[in-house]
Amino acid sequence: MIEKIRIKEVASYDSTGIEVNLSKINYIYGSNGTGKTTISELLRNSDNQKFSSCNIEWKQGSPDFDLFVYNRNFVQENFSIHNDIKGIFTLGKESTEILALIEGKLKEVEKHQDRIGNLENNIKHKKEQLEILKTNFMNHCWDLKQKYDENFKEAFTGLRNNRERFMEKCLSEAENNNSELYTYEELYRRVESVFKNPRVKIRPIPGIQYESSLEEQSIFQTKIIGKKDIDIARLISELNLSDWVQQGHRHMEGTDGICPFCQQELPGIFKENLDEYFDETYTEQIQNLNSSIEKYERDTFGFFEEYNFLITEDIPFINKERITSLFEIMNSTYKENIQLLERKKNEPSRSIELSSIASNLVQIKSEVEHANVQILELNRVIDNIKEEKERLIKDIWRFIVEENKGNYDNYMSNFRRESGALVGMEKGKARQVGFKKKLEEEAIELQNQLTSVLPSIHEINTLLKSFGFTNFQLAESDEQGNYKIARENGEDANETLSEGEKTFITFLYFYQLINGSNDQDKVNTARVVAIDDPISSLDSNILFMVSNLINNLKKKIRSNDTNFKQLIILTHNVYFHKEISFNKEHGSKKLNDETFWILRKTDNTSQITKYEENPIKNSYELLWKELKENPNSITTPNIMRRILENYFKFFGNIDVNKIIEEFPDEDKVVCNSLFSWANDGSHHVNDDLYVDSNQEQNTIYFEVFRRIFINSNHESHFNMMMGNIEIEVEEDAAADEAKKEIQEALAQIAVGRSLRIKPYF
Repeated sequence: MIEKIRIKEVASYDSTGIEVNLSKINYIYGSNGTGKTTISELLRNSDNQKFSSCNIEWKQGSPDFDLFVYNRNFVQENFSIHNDIKGIFTLGKESTEILALIEGKLKEVEKHQDRIGNLENNIKHKKEQLEILKTNFMNHCWDLKQKYDENFKEAFTGLRNNRERFMEKCLSEAENNNSELYTYEELYRRVESVFKNPRVKIRPIPGIQYESSLEEQSIFQTKIIGKKDIDIARLISELNLSDWVQQGHRHMEGTDGICPFCQQELPGIFKENLDEYFDETYTEQIQNLNSSIEKYERDTFGFFEEYNFLITEDIPFINKERITSLFEIMNSTYKENIQLLERKKNEPSRSIELSSIASNLVQIKSEVEHANVQILELNRVIDNIKEEKERLIKDIWRFIVEENKGNYDNYMSNFRRESGALVGMEKGKARQVGFKKKLEEEAIELQNQLTSVLPSIHEINTLLKSFGFTNFQLAESDEQGNYKIARENGEDANETLSEGEKTFITFLYFYQLINGSNDQDKVNTARVVAIDDPISSLDSNILFMVSNLINNLKKKIRSNDTNFKQLIILTHNVYFHKEISFNKEHGSKKLNDETFWILRKTDNTSQITKYEENPIKNSYELLWKELKENPNSITTPNIMRRILENYFKFFGNIDVNKIIEEFPDEDKVVCNSLFSWANDGSHHVNDDLYVDSNQEQNTIYFEVFRRIFINSNHESHFNMMMGNIEIEVEEDAAADEAKKEIQEALAQIAVGRSLRIKPYF
C-alpha cells in the first residue's frame, strides 16, 4: 500500500509542498479550491509531466497494487455523452468450486508476496552492508591517494577528484597488474626523470683519466749519491755529506781551487776526485728526478684544470658537494707532495714517498660513473618517452597495489561472502516471483472461465432500483463488452441525465469497478482506492447511501481477507465526512489504522495539518475552528456568514434587522454584506461560496462580525468559541481603503447591482 505522498510545485502547492503519511483508512478534509483534486489526480495520473516534482512512496515489499481513483476527471473520462461505457469484468457465481480454487491460489500468491517482501527487505539490508564495505574500502584507497598524490599525481590523472573511480582503478590494478615491484625511492627518482626533468638530452661526463704511477716513480725513493770506489767516497758516506758536498761541488766552479765553504786552498787533486765522485750516473739520476717531478706537477695540475668543471658547473645527477670535498682533499695532498718533491730536489740523497690521491679519485670516478648511468637512462627515456611514461605509471600502480594489499584482501573476502549471500537471496526472490506469477496465471485462467461484464450490469441496476432510480438503467451496448445508459423503453438516456443522476450512476459504476476491472486479467488484483468528493451534487438521501457503500468498503479493508488494502477519502462536505468517519465505540478518537487531515489554502498556498483525533465534530464547531485557525483564508467571509446564519437564524431566532440598526451608518453596509448570505434561503451550511477578498478586507469583516455578537448581547458565546482571543483592528491607511472599497461595492447592491459572489466548486 501507499506509505507516503509528497506533492509540491504544482497547482497551489509551493516548492516546500506537503507530505502525507498514510495508513489503511485516511480522511482528508478541505474546502473546495484547497488542492484536494490535485492530490487525487496525482494518484490517478502520477506519470503526468506536471507531477515531476511529486512522489508516491509505496511500502517496502508491497505487491503490484492497482490504484483506483474516483474524481471529476474519472467522471469525464468514463461518461462522455457520445461514448459507450467500458464494461466491468467481475467473477460470476456459477461455480463455487472454481471460485474456491481461485481464492486458494490468490492466498498462495499473497504468501509468496510476503516472502518476496521479506526477501526484498533482506536484499536491501545486504546491499546496504555491501555499500558500507565499499565505502570503507574506498576511503582506504583515497587515503593512499592523498599520501602519494604530490609525487605520483601524473599516474593519478583523471582520478584525483573522484573517490569511486580511484577505488575502481585500485580494484582493476589489483586484479591485472603483475609488473615488477619497485621501492618508493626508485619510483620517485624515475618520476623526476620521466615527468619533471627537462626533455633535453645531456652529454655524458668524460671519463676520469689520471696516471697513478706518477706518484709511485722509483726515482722518488732512490737515494742519489756519488761514486763509491774513490778515496773520498767513504768519508762522504760516513758523514752523510753527499747533498752538502754536491752543493759545494756546484759552487767550486770559478773559485780557483779555494773551498767555497772554508775559503782554504784545496788539495790539487780534490776537484778531480769530486768530479769523479759526481759522475755521469749521478747526473743522469738528477736529470731523471727533475723530469719526473716536472711531469708529476704538470700532469696532476692538468688533471685539476681538466676536471674543475665538476665543481664549477651544475651537472645533473652529480653530488656537487661531495665532488668539491674530494677535490679539496686531493688538492691538499697535491700541495704536500710538491713540498716533498722540492725537498727531494734539494736533497737528492733523500728517499721520499708521495701521498696518493688515487683513493679519492676512485670515489670521484664512482660518482661520475653513477651520474653517467642516470644520464644515459635519461637520454634513453627521452628517446622512448611515451613508452617510459606508460611503464612508470604501471609500476607506480603496482606499488599502490602492494601498499593497499591488506585493505584489498579484507574487502574482497567480505565482499565475496556478502555478495554470495545477496545472490542467494536474489535467486530466492526470483523463484518466489516465478511461483507467484505461475499461480497468478493459473488464477487468471480460472477467472477467465467465469468473468463477464454482464454481472456488473445487474449489480448496478439492482443498486439503482434500491435507491429509487427507476427511470434509467445500464444495458449492454451494441459494441460487445461495453455499456450504455438507457431508459425503460431502451432509448439512450446519456444526454438527458441530470447532474445528480449522472454523478450517482458514475459512483455506482466506480464502486462496481473496484470490485472487478476493465481488464479481464486483473479482476482479483490487490488494490488501493481513492475517492474525491463523490457527493458534491447529491441530495441528503444519496449522501447516506454513498456513505453506506464506503463504510462497507472500509469493513472489507479492515478484514484483511480481501484484495482491498487501503482507502483514501477526500471531501469538502462535513456531513459526508461525519457519516464515513464516525465510530460509535470510540467517538472522535482515532483508530490505529486511521489518519485525519485538514487541507487549507492560505495566501494561495495549500498546506495540510494532521490530527490525532477526528477534527470534524459538527459543522458549526468546524466553522469556528476554521475561522480561528485560518483567519486569512479566501473563504473567511463565507465562514463568518455561515456562523451568523446558523447561530442567529437557527439557534438564536433573533431579528437580524434589529442587529443591523445597532451599527453606525458607515458599518451598516458591511454588516448587511455578512447577513446577505443568511437571507438567501437557497443555501445550507455545507455549501461553499467564494468572494474576492484580501487580508485587510478580512480584518474589517472580522471586526464587524465580532461587534454583531457584542451588540446582540452574545459576546460570551463569541468568546467561548474563539477561546477569548484578543482581536486588534489596525486602523491604517490600507484598512481604511479596503473598508471604503467594500462600502462602495455593497452600496451598489442596494441599487440592484450584484456583488462578485459565485459558487466555489
